[in-house]
Amino acid sequence: MPKLTTLVRSEGRAPEVVAFDEAVVGFFYDAANMLGVPKSLAAIYGICFSSPEPLGFVEIEARLDLSAGSISQGLKLLREVGALKAVRLERDRREVFTPDLEMRKLIEHWLAERLQRQLKFGRGRLQAMGRAVPGGRSESAKALRERLKYLQNWHDKASSLLPFIRTVLRLS
Repeated sequence: MPKLTTLVRSEGRAPEVVAFDEAVVGFFYDAANMLGVPKSLAAIYGICFSSPEPLGFVEIEARLDLSAGSISQGLKLLREVGALKAVRLERDRREVFTPDLEMRKLIEHWLAERLQRQLKFGRGRLQAMGRAVPGGRSESAKALRERLKYLQNWHDKASSLLPFIRTVLRLS
């Protein structure tokens, strides 16, 4: 893991503000690492979360050591999943970003995209494994077919939980 001090820029900012930014970005960085989310998204969301005021592209770029392209793509994706809200400031008509504080939307998107994709991919792999089980009536073949049934059962249970989890997240 890169040091967070290499992600959060400190130039011209109070040390206690930078320390807070590093702590918040680090928190989201660790969560992103666990969930397989790009670290740049975690850093962008974290820096917006740690700011009491909405941040524009220029402020985000000044606070994070990320390329302009990564920030642009990250802002687009974070808006699409509902993690950041774009607001237009009347005084200078620029777009600024503030975090949506409900983790429910982030988790729901992660479930919909990542878990659902994994379950679909898993179904195909299970079918391929079923075709690859050695034929015949040997004890080995029977044992492998029985084990495959366990995997299919686990997969079916995980698949059946997904709609329930989505419903619970919508109700929260």
